[in-house]
Amino acid sequence: MKKVLVVLSLLLLIATTVFAKQPKLKEATMIPQVAAPGDSVTVTVEFTGKHRDIQKVFLTVREHPYDAPQFSLLPDKSQKKNNTWILKTIVPWDAPSESVNLDITAIDKKGKEIVTKGLENQTTGKAGSVAFEIK
Repeated sequence: MKKVLVVLSLLLLIATTVFAKQPKLKEATMIPQVAAPGDSVTVTVEFTGKHRDIQKVFLTVREHPYDAPQFSLLPDKSQKKNNTWILKTIVPWDAPSESVNLDITAIDKKGKEIVTKGLENQTTGKAGSVAFEIK
């Protein structure tokens, strides 16, 4: 009887591990959505699951993937119930006036990129994107 319980427990543990879902993007916001060079902006990205389910999150400027730096987001530890990542920064002084897309790339704890359905063929930001206008 003990052997059966041990085997069932192991099978349940293995099934739980194998079928554990990868986090998904819930929401991404940019405040403000329009800013000038030198202005402060905040990007907030929320995922399902817990902070420990995600290894890193970063933004790439789609229109300038090789010219602009990638911006790393940090887990927002003040949000205990939400898996929220945040970046508070200043719009670079040399940023041109234009509309840009900040593509979100997220890597889960297993080292796999989090991909949102419908964005599989994007070259950057397969998790999602945030529109932003520099005036």
